Amino acid sequence: MLAGAARAELPRLGDPSLQGFSGSDEKKLGQAFYQTLRASLKFVDDVALNHYLTSLGEKLLTHSDAAAHNFKFFIIQSDVINAFAGPDAYIGINSGLILTARNESELAGVMAHEIAHVSQRHIARMIDESSSNSAITFGALLAAILVGAQNPEAAQALIATGIAGSYQNSINFTRQNEYEADRVGIGILANAGIDPGGMVGFFKLLMARSHGLELEYLRTHPLSINRVSEAEHRLAGVKPGARKDSADFRFAKARLQVLTAKDIDNLISSTPADSVENLYRLGLAYLRLHQTGKAVEMLKQAKQKSRHPWISLALAEAYQQDNQLADARRELEILQKLYPGYLPVTLAYARLLLDNNLDISRSITLLKHQLQTDDKAIVYKMLARAYYLNGQTAAALEATGNQYLKQGYRELALQQYENALNQNSIGETARKRLQSRIKQLKAE
Repeated sequence: MLAGAARAELPRLGDPSLQGFSGSDEKKLGQAFYQTLRASLKFVDDVALNHYLTSLGEKLLTHSDAAAHNFKFFIIQSDVINAFAGPDAYIGINSGLILTARNESELAGVMAHEIAHVSQRHIARMIDESSSNSAITFGALLAAILVGAQNPEAAQALIATGIAGSYQNSINFTRQNEYEADRVGIGILANAGIDPGGMVGFFKLLMARSHGLELEYLRTHPLSINRVSEAEHRLAGVKPGARKDSADFRFAKARLQVLTAKDIDNLISSTPADSVENLYRLGLAYLRLHQTGKAVEMLKQAKQKSRHPWISLALAEAYQQDNQLADARRELEILQKLYPGYLPVTLAYARLLLDNNLDISRSITLLKHQLQTDDKAIVYKMLARAYYLNGQTAAALEATGNQYLKQGYRELALQQYENALNQNSIGETARKRLQSRIKQLKAE
């Protein structure tokens, strides 16, 4: 289906006659770009981690010229140190890069640089000035899209060479683009109250590690002594005292390390229980091994040192894994009162209620309220499940349609909306809403 959709909807990006690359063209390409990545690469689909990354990205965006764009931040599970900006403001960060960053300002520095590529419209400008180089690189991208549905292994190979390599190289083909992204990125960091020295610090770290190695980030984001020196020179005009790190980053790094670890036993044996982050790391590691007793012990110790909500979320998960549902519910209800509307808490609480058939109506109320601030596919997905369990089939189908629409699958969304209309239980208000939505989608 993806290959057919790509043929039907994508603009002819390699055509030298293309003039004025439109926002509609960019949106179509961005959706195909992201859907191909989803089909071909392994993503880190963790609610807490993705919420952290998106929140950090949104903090940067509010201090940039790119706030009007609908940015999508995501994590690809890969040891390769890399990050990239795709069409229509899709920003991918490899897990290897996050784990290499020593503090939040270094991660934010990379993100601000990629945001700057979007705000300065380097991608769109390159396509609009279509050349033989862009024809080749976007040909590789389109090939990955077309092959992806039939041969994921071939698609992954094409993505590795077409998107992560020549695609990003085409953005960085001129030094002017990279220097401009550094300059704009440093301004974004300073305005957001995050130490812009993190960008320079990360550059220096990568250059130091590159001796005898070919780091993917340096291949796709060419660095030089002059470029680092110029970025460092720009720091002279920045007021001191900006934030360098955060507890959120430290907990995110610990969580990511456990979720992506290939040898969890070695991780446990090499992690001393000497800090709150390490206690959290150990608790999660024991959870992965289903050793709930040890997990609860580590997480309770961590909770004595910090009230960070991720500790209680992990403790609730440990209780649930050990079938101590009352304790799990207590932890989540406390969190819900302390952090109302916090997406990781809402989803964890709703999931507990649904998994154990505790209070489906309560879960529906929580999820509908969450949509007021987080109109996201993941919320609609859980809401659809809650509606199904509650016997509200039409509402469940509509929620699933909303999920697909958020994910860019218009045809699947239309199917769900039409299925909802065919339900005898549908109310008149819902019927009119769905009819209007279907009409609008078919007209686009």
